[in-house]
Amino acid sequence: MQAPKYFLVILLSFTFLMGCKNDDDSPKIKFSAEQLKMVYGDSQKSWRVTAHYDNYAYTQFSAFNDCYKDDIYTFKAETEEVEVTLGSLGCYWASPDEQVATVSYFYVEDEGRFYLEHGRGEGSGVHFASKFFILELEEISETRLLFAAGEKGKYSKALILETVN
Repeated sequence: MQAPKYFLVILLSFTFLMGCKNDDDSPKIKFSAEQLKMVYGDSQKSWRVTAHYDNYAYTQFSAFNDCYKDDIYTFKAETEEVEVTLGSLGCYWASPDEQVATVSYFYVEDEGRFYLEHGRGEGSGVHFASKFFILELEEISETRLLFAAGEKGKYSKALILETVN
């Protein structure tokens, strides 16, 4: 009669161990504040846009890829602002009368998520066109940033930035 008792003890032990849940419900930090210093350095750091995708997963460049590729973004540590130096190519018209870009970022510290808010517009005569989007930082290194929207590995809209040498 000893075998059923041992079997019952083993079964109860197994059930107890399998029934315990991980009490760590804290969110996983995506990027630490220390890692984000790669984005803006001690006070500021400049990056060149090297690619603008409509669908990163399928390597489909945006129709605006060429006009973005000559832009410089300077991330500032203290203000959460990004100074944008626009290149000479227009996005909507070959020779726009005016171009403007407003870019800022924000960091959700408890989740470690870093977002880029991007607005860009240009005018030609009496016409004005603009676009706005928000992308999340997905990959980071000392020399390359990937901001994108969508599931990991299935990103749609994306901006690639590389350091200015």
